[in-house]
Amino acid sequence: MDEEDLEKLKKEKMEDLEGEEAGGAAEKKQERIRKQLKQIASQILTEEARSRLGNIRTAKPDLASAIEYQLVQLHRAGQINGKISDKELKRLLKKIQEGQDKQDIKYTSPR
Repeated sequence: MDEEDLEKLKKEKMEDLEGEEAGGAAEKKQERIRKQLKQIASQILTEEARSRLGNIRTAKPDLASAIEYQLVQLHRAGQINGKISDKELKRLLKKIQEGQDKQDIKYTSPR
């Protein structure tokens, strides 16, 4: 995928978020965008990394979609050169998880 395709994908995503289309057409468009994100992500991941992302998709589909979107954005910004290995994907997942785990839960015992 080149810059033009990524721009087209971004434009379609923005249109979908603005709700310009309703009903079944919006669902079809959303599905097409998901497929495009998945395709682009698969092009920038090694086979092992794609397998790991597939396992994540089985357990947490929303997380997998978020990862794919983030990978596409990084690729588009020129921050990804070549393919991402499984090891690099694990590092990215740890960073994402660390951001989610930073919820401070405090417990005070009753006296």
